[in-house]
Amino acid sequence: MPHVTPLHAEDPRRVGRFRLAGRIEEIAAAGPVYLATAVDGSQVAITLLDGEWADDAAARDRFTAEANAARRVAPFCATRILGAGFDGGHAFLVSEYVSGPSLLEFVTAEGPWEDADLEALAIGTATGLAAIHQAGLVHGDFGPEHVVLGSEGPRVIDYGITPPYGSATPAADMRAWAQTVLYAAVGEPPDPTDPEDLDLLPEPLLTLVSLCTSADPADQPTARSVVLELLGDEDPPAGVLAEGTRRAERAAVQPVPAGPDAGPSAPRARRARPAMVWWVSGVAVCVAVIVVAILFAQSQTGPPPSAIKPTPTHQPSASPSSRSPSPTSTITVPSTLAGQWSGQITQPNPPGPPDTFNVTLVLEAGTNGGSVHYSGASFKCSGDLSTVSNALGTLKLNQQILPNQNQCDDGVVTVSLGQGNTLLFTYKANTGTATGTLTKSA
Repeated sequence: MPHVTPLHAEDPRRVGRFRLAGRIEEIAAAGPVYLATAVDGSQVAITLLDGEWADDAAARDRFTAEANAARRVAPFCATRILGAGFDGGHAFLVSEYVSGPSLLEFVTAEGPWEDADLEALAIGTATGLAAIHQAGLVHGDFGPEHVVLGSEGPRVIDYGITPPYGSATPAADMRAWAQTVLYAAVGEPPDPTDPEDLDLLPEPLLTLVSLCTSADPADQPTARSVVLELLGDEDPPAGVLAEGTRRAERAAVQPVPAGPDAGPSAPRARRARPAMVWWVSGVAVCVAVIVVAILFAQSQTGPPPSAIKPTPTHQPSASPSSRSPSPTSTITVPSTLAGQWSGQITQPNPPGPPDTFNVTLVLEAGTNGGSVHYSGASFKCSGDLSTVSNALGTLKLNQQILPNQNQCDDGVVTVSLGQGNTLLFTYKANTGTATGTLTKSA
């Protein structure tokens, strides 16, 4: 779960009109994320991006337009992008801050959801996706780590700001929603084909989850239709999304103010959950996928991206001794993903052909990460990986390129098992997204 740590020595103390209060760790984002205080005293989250967004007027205009597009999403069970700006040669995004645990962390600590609580969670998450789809956008990476259980109910975070493209579609979002609901009901990564897992779902959730995972697109319902079915009212007086938000309040988590005497809350009852209390404060930041989506949108109208190789930044990379260590992750590499994997990955480069790179990935079971090595026609670079989340069979890791290897960028790597002895690999960074299938070599 993301948490706030003291600022690093190299971190700025102010960005635009905002005073930075700490660094938000364990977020799979394309740039550092900070907890900040606005001039009115409210708390927000700031994502600081490299200077290429401020290099010229055209880049500034594209960034501003794409950031403003994210504000079309109605605030119904979905976190908000509040603004954007430029400071000292850097672009930055301002996001809503929400206190509470992720669904992934809460289920890990407290166990499965049941009955009316599970239905409220399902309504809230479907409402958040419906708000995103209503704005013509998709999430593209939905899962239990992208749901924050705030004091007003569940909130969907980290959605993209471009129209559907590739495998990022509303139908894919709803398949992920079905798997997330099943995960909450089972209390661990589920098997959608296992009747015993599906039997944990009450109606109409059972039918809706089955339809969302159907192989026939004609059978797959939209997020809005799922909300309507769960509400049982085709014409709610307050509106579909507003009523969905109200009904989802049952799934709220009430945070306890942190202090020297604060301690963790008592476990909630499994059968009848009262108003929940959670000690950990978290953050809902619509940043990681948003930043990647902005960069994808730029690639459609601007010069071709430099693939994995970054554009020069205005600040040199920190030396090993000057880097502040990140907290050790409690998420470890599962044995099913462990080993040495290698293959090719490709990145769209419109209007030309896609760029192709070789990648070697090393993951060791039971550890908090691994290493990655990239090579192309004119470059080679390596990086360290640290685990962020492991849900529904997908392991997400932050990538930090080793010092003095300026031909590659930091970013986010996600891996999951493919068919046969293969690994599905995705890399996202400021320069775009690359995907491919790796095979096990050791």
